[in-house]
Amino acid sequence: MEKLSDGGADMKYRFTGGAAVAIIALGLGSCSSADVTPPADGGTYGTIGDLKKAVESAGLLCPELVLDRPPSKFSTSSGSCSEDLSLAVYSTEVTLESQLEFWRPVGQRSINVGKNWTVVTADPKRLEKKLGGTVLHTGP
Repeated sequence: MEKLSDGGADMKYRFTGGAAVAIIALGLGSCSSADVTPPADGGTYGTIGDLKKAVESAGLLCPELVLDRPPSKFSTSSGSCSEDLSLAVYSTEVTLESQLEFWRPVGQRSINVGKNWTVVTADPKRLEKKLGGTVLHTGP
């Protein structure tokens, strides 16, 4: 194909800015939100702030995250949004697994578990649908 530097005979191959935008919009419009699924393993979050944003995008309210000082025993960072919503991020799979082992006999509520995060919530299924991961039920 020839270089398209002038308005000559090869003009039919040019796209206007508006045509390009229309094509992109059409392509994006064909991808509905139903096609988007969270990673099965829940993915990872770099900070507890990133996890908080994801939890809020899943529809759970967290107007104020109160950080634990110091963080829970095994987490890099942990905190609570309310009595029914706690978040934590872990630096390694080993520290995450240590936290889960600690919770198993304690009888904690349902816990959403991702690759490097946990969320304790009264509505674990909603979170699982939006963030992925798995729901772990501990205790009797």
